[in-house]
Amino acid sequence: MIKPLRKRHLQIWSVLAVLIPVGIIGALIVRPKPANDKTLQPSSTEALPVIIKKIEKENYTVSLRGNNQNATQLEWINKTVLTFPTATIYKTASGNKGIAGAELIGRIEARGTYHFALKPDSANNYYFI
Repeated sequence: MIKPLRKRHLQIWSVLAVLIPVGIIGALIVRPKPANDKTLQPSSTEALPVIIKKIEKENYTVSLRGNNQNATQLEWINKTVLTFPTATIYKTASGNKGIAGAELIGRIEARGTYHFALKPDSANNYYFI
């Protein structure tokens, strides 16, 4: 290497010796925070004491629970593993077969017990199929 090339080489490496650590520190400062793993439904709550209505099927049990005669909680108990990774529970109008305009209650996934809060204005109008 000739002298001007060595001088330029030293200058470039001196600049890189400063810029690389500054770039790493800058990248660590501006990196986004990790995403929180939020599910569509809130964490499970305690079951209310009074069972107002209960339906038992082969694969699941559904109960309307409340404090007195007002149903304010839906309890879903999966007895077996679902054939799909997740299932969604909707409240539809009487006679409505689709989910268009239906109210989302919650999502169930694996075997276990799920509790969903119900809106008090329509909580006593539930029919199970």
